[in-house]
Amino acid sequence: MKKKWLWLVVTLFVIGIGVLGGIYLKDYMEQRKIAEQTPITLLAMGDSLTEGVGDEDKDGGYVGILEKELKKNEDVRSVKTYNYGVSGNRIDQLLKRLKKEEDFRSDLKKANVVTITIGGNDVMKILRSRLLEAQVSDFTKAQKSFQKELVTLFSEIRSLNADAPIYLVGIYNPYTTYFGQIKELDTIISNWNKGSEKIVAGEKDAVFVPVAKVIENREKKNKDKPNPLLSGDYFHPNHTGYEKMANELYKKINQAIENKEIPK
Repeated sequence: MKKKWLWLVVTLFVIGIGVLGGIYLKDYMEQRKIAEQTPITLLAMGDSLTEGVGDEDKDGGYVGILEKELKKNEDVRSVKTYNYGVSGNRIDQLLKRLKKEEDFRSDLKKANVVTITIGGNDVMKILRSRLLEAQVSDFTKAQKSFQKELVTLFSEIRSLNADAPIYLVGIYNPYTTYFGQIKELDTIISNWNKGSEKIVAGEKDAVFVPVAKVIENREKKNKDKPNPLLSGDYFHPNHTGYEKMANELYKKINQAIENKEIPK
């Protein structure tokens, strides 16, 4: 009888150890998984594309969409975003804000991902005055000035945040369905993007994210009709257009997450 009780006690003890060990192992594995995940603090800066103008769903444009996608990522622990997009901003205006606004500067220091949309208004300032008569040469001086200020912008960002990867979104031609025959517009946009990409290539932990191919529409059925990816102002993306932008950014950021390139 004593042997049976002893056997029962030993058996219960072994089972108890196994259960506790299983609980401990499960907790350990969960804690390890959490430790390996990357918390994302994303600061978005720039113009109306960052602000989300044109998003009929009021979802925050690409920033809001990107935030939702990152939260679905199993390798991401948490997501916090700061949106410093201001409609109409050119690069000189963005620089002034970054140098003067304390909240902007403070939040940039916290970020481990930085996204930028800028340049569209710099191009449009010239394009709106020339449009059908636009020549590539009209933009040479403006592009050189933009590139110089882009270098200054990167320098200012790095003075506040040395490690966060920076993603500069390219610009696109919003007039492909109405003025697709004006090839100079395509050349202007292409040259502008190539210049920006060249600047980005010379910066530390910086990535150029082209979006022209996913936003521009050149289908014959849409000739002289609104681009289905643009809002009612025929310039800013609609919600679907912002989804296209967010997807291009997400692919780049996710790659950095997988490669453990985003500081924790």
